[in-house]
Amino acid sequence: MRFITVAGMCFTTALAGSLPFSRYGMIDAPVADVLEHTQASIGLGFTAYGFQNSDGSSESNFALAGCVEIGLLDRVQVGGTYLGAGGFSAQVRVLALRESITRPGIAIGVENLTGEKNYEFFEDDSTLYQYPADQNLSAYFVITKNLDYLAHIPVCLSLGWGTGRFQQKEDSDGFSNPLPGLFMAVEMHPSNVLSLAVEWDGRDANLGARYHINRRVSVGAALAEFEQALRGDERDKTDVMQNTKFTISAEFVLGPFFNRTTLEPAERLRRTQDEEALRRLEEERRRALQEIEELLRAMEGGS
Repeated sequence: MRFITVAGMCFTTALAGSLPFSRYGMIDAPVADVLEHTQASIGLGFTAYGFQNSDGSSESNFALAGCVEIGLLDRVQVGGTYLGAGGFSAQVRVLALRESITRPGIAIGVENLTGEKNYEFFEDDSTLYQYPADQNLSAYFVITKNLDYLAHIPVCLSLGWGTGRFQQKEDSDGFSNPLPGLFMAVEMHPSNVLSLAVEWDGRDANLGARYHINRRVSVGAALAEFEQALRGDERDKTDVMQNTKFTISAEFVLGPFFNRTTLEPAERLRRTQDEEALRRLEEERRRALQEIEELLRAMEGGS
C-alpha cells in the first residue's frame, strides 16, 4: 500500500529542509508505484516548525506545500510540486517493473526538475537555504515489496538510492551518512484504512501515519527529522535544518477519467483496495494448485 496509497498499494512519497507529503510517496521518500492511467492525485500539507534566534529566544513558523500528480498508461507518472519560497518544480516517475505477489516493483524517476539548485522551502536570512549538494535534478531508483500475500505480514518495504536531495554530505545537519543517497522505508498497515510508516529518506528519519476516510480522501500526520531531537544539546537550535518538524496533510484522488482494460483481475482488485476479494482469490488459487498436485499424484499412482 503506498504510504498509505490512495489506491491501496505500497505507496505511497522529508529530507532535511523538505516538507513531508509534498510529493507522491511514503512520507517524503519515493516508492515503486504509479497512479492508474488518467488518475490524478492532489496533496496538501501544512508543516509547523520552530527554531532559536541568535538572542536565545524561540520562534515558530509554518510552511504550506502542495502537489498534483497524474498517471499515464499505468507506467508513467508526472506532476508538479509547490514549496512556498522554493517555488514550483516538476517530477516524473517510470514504473520499470510492476509489483506482483511474488516479485517487487521497480521504478526510476527524477524530482526537482528546476533550474534552482537550492530548491526547497526553507530560507536562511531571507534567501533559500544553501545546501552542500544541489537539490535540483534529483534522480533515483527504488524497489518496493508488499509482504501481505507473499509472507502474510502486513508490512511494505522500500529501498532505493538517489542523487541530489537524497544525498547527505559529510556532517551535514550534524550527521554523517555512511551510504550517501541510500533511502528506505517500512510501512505497517494494521487495517485497510490505517498505515504507520518510518523512513530514512537519505538525510533524515521520519515517522508518519495516514488514515483513509474513503477510497478518494485520506489524511496524514508526520514527525519529520525526529533524529534531531535525540542529539541533545550538541545540535545548533538556530539552524532550522536541525529542528524537528510536524506536518498534517490531506490527499484527494480523482478518476481515472479514461479506463484501461489491460489490468489483470488480481491487479485490478489490488488497485481498488478490495483486500477481502484479493484474499479470496489467493485462497482459490492455492486450492486449485493443491487439486492439480493431487490429480498429478493420482495419475502417477495409476500408471
